[in-house]
Amino acid sequence: MYADDVILLSSSVVKLQKMLDICYDTGLELDAVFNGKKSALFAVGKAFDVTIDCLCIGHDSISWTRSLKYLGMFFTAGQKLESDIGCSVRKFYTAANTIYSRSKYASEMSKLFLIETFCLPLISYGCECIYYDSKRVGKLNACWNNAYRKVFGMHVWDSVKKIQFLCERLDFRHICLLKKFLFLHRLLYRLDNRVLKQCFISYSKSVEFVSVCYDFDVMIDICTEQEHPSQNI
Repeated sequence: MYADDVILLSSSVVKLQKMLDICYDTGLELDAVFNGKKSALFAVGKAFDVTIDCLCIGHDSISWTRSLKYLGMFFTAGQKLESDIGCSVRKFYTAANTIYSRSKYASEMSKLFLIETFCLPLISYGCECIYYDSKRVGKLNACWNNAYRKVFGMHVWDSVKKIQFLCERLDFRHICLLKKFLFLHRLLYRLDNRVLKQCFISYSKSVEFVSVCYDFDVMIDICTEQEHPSQNI
């Protein structure tokens, strides 16, 4: 039995230890053993850098860490939860360089197709549900633009906007916004969950959502209609 995706959230270290004790006792009843060496403790908030003793699950000790990988996403400890894109960027360049070295005689569009298929998911994974500030979006957009420059033999100072337009492609910022918009669309129309729909209604009042609607020329009143939402988006 694997429980890799289990995460416990608590505002108190004492309560967190009680939750770990409950997990341990429940595991004994289900004949399941939690591995403390493969578990980690992660703090977010004003006191994230305060030294805290390790907690225990059964007889195993669980240590604190400054970085966390959860569902394929990397996070760093701080006063607020922040995503770490460093690993994704490194994987992107590694995959892209591998494709370049093995497709020297392929056409530009063939190379671009391979980059979109095998490299783009490495930096766009989870962007529809994780908040990226403008600095992180800019760094990821630079990665994506560098891929275009390499494919089409451009200089590092050349703009790729015209190439993306002629290829009918989006820059990374709009790729990220489109994935987020489609995610919210599925959330609103395919899930019969009032709590999640209410979360969507609250988000629809944000400046970011209004900007997404304007970017993709979508009517806001259609997207936020609650009782009888239109399917023509």
